[in-house]
This record gives sequence, C-alpha cells and structure tokens, in this order.
Amino acid sequence: MALSPDAASSKAAKGLQSIGKWPSTGSNEAAVWGECQGSGSKPYQTQVDLSGPAFKCSCPSRKFPCKHGLALMLLRAAGQVAEGGEPPEWVNSWLGSRQDKAEKKEARAAAAAAAPADPEAAARQQARREDRRWEKVAAGMQELSLWMQDMVRSGLANLAADSQARTRWNNMAARMVDAQAAGMSARIRDAWELVDSHPGWPRDLLAHLGHWQLLVDAVQRREALSAPVKADVMAALGWSPDKAEVQALAEPLADEWHVAGLRMVEREGRLTERRVWLQGLQSGRAALVLDYSQGGRGFETAWLPGRVYRCALHFYPGRAPLRALLAGSNAGALVEQGARALTAAVAARPLDDLARRVAANPLQAAQPLWCDGAGLQHAEGQWWAVWPGVDGGAPGQVPALIADDEAWHLLALTGGAPMLLFGEWEPGRGHVGCWRLLGAWQADAEGAMQSIWHHRSETV
Repeated sequence: MALSPDAASSKAAKGLQSIGKWPSTGSNEAAVWGECQGSGSKPYQTQVDLSGPAFKCSCPSRKFPCKHGLALMLLRAAGQVAEGGEPPEWVNSWLGSRQDKAEKKEARAAAAAAAPADPEAAARQQARREDRRWEKVAAGMQELSLWMQDMVRSGLANLAADSQARTRWNNMAARMVDAQAAGMSARIRDAWELVDSHPGWPRDLLAHLGHWQLLVDAVQRREALSAPVKADVMAALGWSPDKAEVQALAEPLADEWHVAGLRMVEREGRLTERRVWLQGLQSGRAALVLDYSQGGRGFETAWLPGRVYRCALHFYPGRAPLRALLAGSNAGALVEQGARALTAAVAARPLDDLARRVAANPLQAAQPLWCDGAGLQHAEGQWWAVWPGVDGGAPGQVPALIADDEAWHLLALTGGAPMLLFGEWEPGRGHVGCWRLLGAWQADAEGAMQSIWHHRSETV
C-alpha cells in the first residue's frame, strides 16, 4: 500500500481484492500476473516485475501503479495467487523487453567507460555535434529574448485579457523544442500557469523572465564559461549528458539515502516525470533522481517516501550538483534499510545551505529545503509555513503549496505542534518564493524524527 499514488487508488484496489474478479492469475519468483475483468469485454492484463517492483497494465489509467496492479499484489500478499505457474506470452514479452533494455543500458555504460579506438576522432565528432546544437540553441534563445522584450514593452498585465496569448506561449514553447532546448520549453509552459492566477502574478512572471534572460546571456557567452557553469546552463536548457557518460565519469557516492519527498509532474504527450528527493544520512548530501514514464509504461525502480535505501549515486556535473543517477542496474542496486528515523541535524543550517546552492547555480528551477520546528497556518486565503525565529527573533511566514485536505490532515496528525518539514523551494513565486511541501516528521518519545506525512498526489 505504500506504493499507492493516492488514497483513491488504495480504496479502489481494495474493492478489487476479490479473486472472483480475476479470471486468471499466476506468479513465480520473477513476476506476478493476472487478468482483471473490467467494464469492457476484454479483461485488463496486469503484470508486476518483482525485481522493481515495476508495474504494467493495459487499463487506461495514468497512475503508477494503477488500482489493478495494487489489487494484484494485495491478492498475492493474501496467498490467493498460485505460485510456480508458467507466465503467458504477454508477460514473457514484457519481462524480455525489460531485460533487453537493462542489458543495453549496461552495454552503453561499459562502452562509455572503455577507451575509444581513436579518441581524437571521437572527440572531433562530438565537438562538431555540440557546435551544431549550440547554433540551434543560440538562435532559439535569441528569438526568446526578442519575444520577452515585446511582452515587457506591451505590459505583462495585458496577458490576462489577450485571447491569443496562450497560443503565442505554446508556439514559443514549441520553438524551444525545435531549437533543442526542451528544458526551456518546460519552463515556458509552467510559467504560463502564473498568468491571472493571483493578484501579484505579473511580479512573479517578471522574475521568471529575468531568469530566462540570464540563460540568454549565458548562451551568448558560452565560450567564456567554466566547465561546471556551462554544465549548469546546459542542464537548465534540458541538455544533459548521456547517462552512460555520467556513470563513467562521475565517481559514485555510496550512502544510506532517505527518501525525503516524491513528486509526479505530468508533461505533454503522456510523459510523466517523477522527482525523487533523497537525503544522504552519512554524507549530508541532497540528491534529485529524475525518472520518466511514457504512455503508462511505469517506472523502472520503486522509491517509497520515508524509507531508507543503501545504494550509490552518480552526480551530474555542475557547481552545486543535485541531479543524480542510481549506480548499477536499476532496482538491483537498491537495498532497503527499513524505516530508519531522520535526525534534526539534516535541518541544522537550511537557509545557509539554500543560499550556497542558489549562489553557485541560480538556474536550478527547484531547490530542496528543510525546516525544523516549523508550523502550518491558514490565513489570507492560503497556507503558510511558520518558520521559527533565528536567534530568538520573531517567527516568519513562508507561502506554502499544499492541498487543503492534505494540510488539514497534517495539522490533525501533529495537533499543531512543531514539526520537521521538507519540500521544494521555488523562486519567483510570491514576494520571497514558495515552498512546495512534500514531507513531514515529528519527534517520538526518544527524540528521533519519525515520518508522519508525505505528499501522495499522482500529478501536480
């Protein structure tokens, strides 16, 4: 049930926890499968790769896992799914494709680690490819700069009454994809949601335009940038190095990683982005693992909020790197350590840590942020995180993004007492920014911080 994306999925799965609704089921040491009769004439084909676990279902749901996958695992846990059966062809085909994908990934990583036959020729080819892409990106960013100047000249507040504004924004986002700057396209689409969303939205939108102009200037001065800064610029544009290259060049950092927060973001074309925020319990490092699922295929690895995993991560290049890759072969590299408690030490200097990361890389769209001794209040039509005063000073208030039902639930769990909060800090929203809450902890009788709540929505 910890894998469930939301309460609705949990309830729906329990409603399907009857073997009579499953014409066929089976399992072995590698997988669990079954057919669940829905409203149509053809049953839904549901399958689970136990090495992840990874889920796949022929139903149209966009949740990961769907209610059928959860129900099938509940039936197996209750001993109602026979063991030792021979998987049908549709299960073998899926397991085979996953195995092929894992083998190809390992082969690419090995190829990247191995020295090329002609290193100089390979370097020249790579340089030519990068030059051609930089030309496309630079042309697209120049168009973006002119477009922003036109908007500022006509007044940002006029966007709310312009019936053609959304079309122009979508066109510019598409132009960024053509310019091979998909990250810039996502920023444009996300920023459009600010238009007419609250009284101070023109101010918030202007902050986004300022960040975009910073990127425009960085692209123009790319030859003068240091390698780490150039890597940050490329990441902000959506131009990341190949995973095999990251695994080959970046030294792995082994630690016990606490899953501090998990968030799903739905993109265009049935693409779902999963953002997994990790906190190293020994190294003190924060890490962001990004996974993508296209067309309901599910994710390769299951991360559970509040759990601790022993594994190694490769960090992407940059001045204050956050994004990381799991070292090894997906789920095989994860070893769960149980529900080990956090200590308040992870939030000892949260604002100093945030300031250091922002100063090193102001182009990072979201930053991890902890706060110990925080509260939650509702005032002026929105939720606020009450930040404890520094050195005995008065407490401050920070705008918090959290659904009403989840906020009231969290207050009920804590009784209004202070707690340890974690979330994504998003600059450019509100007067000082905005804190999207993803997890909460509270001290038990021994003083250890126990997980009490995690953001569970499917998409945001």
